[in-house]
Amino acid sequence: MRIKPVLSLVFGLPTQDGNRVPLTRLVPGQGQRGDVAFRAMDPFLLMDHFGPMTLPPGTDAGFPPHPHRGFQTLTYLIQGAFKHRDSTGGSGLLRPGGAQLMNAGLGIVHEEMPVPEHLETGGAIEGVQLWINLPKADKGSAPGYTDLQPESMPWKAVPGGRIRVLAGTWAGVTGPARTPAKIAYAHLELVAGTRFEQAVPPGWTAVVVPLHGSVLIEGTEVAADTVALLGDGDGVAFECLSPASLMLLSGEPLGEPIAHYGPFVMNTREEIEQTLLDYQQGRLGHLA
Repeated sequence: MRIKPVLSLVFGLPTQDGNRVPLTRLVPGQGQRGDVAFRAMDPFLLMDHFGPMTLPPGTDAGFPPHPHRGFQTLTYLIQGAFKHRDSTGGSGLLRPGGAQLMNAGLGIVHEEMPVPEHLETGGAIEGVQLWINLPKADKGSAPGYTDLQPESMPWKAVPGGRIRVLAGTWAGVTGPARTPAKIAYAHLELVAGTRFEQAVPPGWTAVVVPLHGSVLIEGTEVAADTVALLGDGDGVAFECLSPASLMLLSGEPLGEPIAHYGPFVMNTREEIEQTLLDYQQGRLGHLA
């Protein structure tokens, strides 16, 4: 197995989104334009690590109604709880260890807000949201929402730790999320000194993102909230320099043109202009 070296390091950008939710924008990161990130990380468009934070009692920190078109979101919750509603009538409770896969497709409006208990008492929140591009043929697909409960993707033991696979296959474990783009996505927790190795298909994008702790990849140290984009090879390998919590991503590049504006990702500028008009005229849906 030819191990992929670190091609580039991208440092997360601390910011806020939604209703005063602190997060680190990992993709695009500091000094990285969206179009550069889209090409480098294809088929991944955006990655946010929100929290960890403790919501004070009475807070309404969350993500109020907002639109999307042309891609999928995969939101994974490490701790805390959110409730989801969208313009297709979809709703659900996002619990620790669970995720929600939302297909924006032709267009959707949704919200993710604290559960009533957090509104009353406060509580800890941490998670990761990933945007996955849709192939051109699927950008006009019907919008929808799928709950991925923790029971459908339990922790599995690996040497030196454990892994939870959301999509594709890592360490012999296959996750429940199904996406038109071919991807593999997992949360890995390891003790210090552990070495992890995994084969990946040649030509696929591969990314290692420590959320906490640090790892060594072919002589390059990668710290928390830093994106390590890997180069040529057919395997991912690293050693944990400290106890680490990481997200592992790999995916087959779509290699298609990208036009984007805020929460919309299409193939041409004309499609973006039509999307803006559709949203202004209410054709992306409404929350009841």
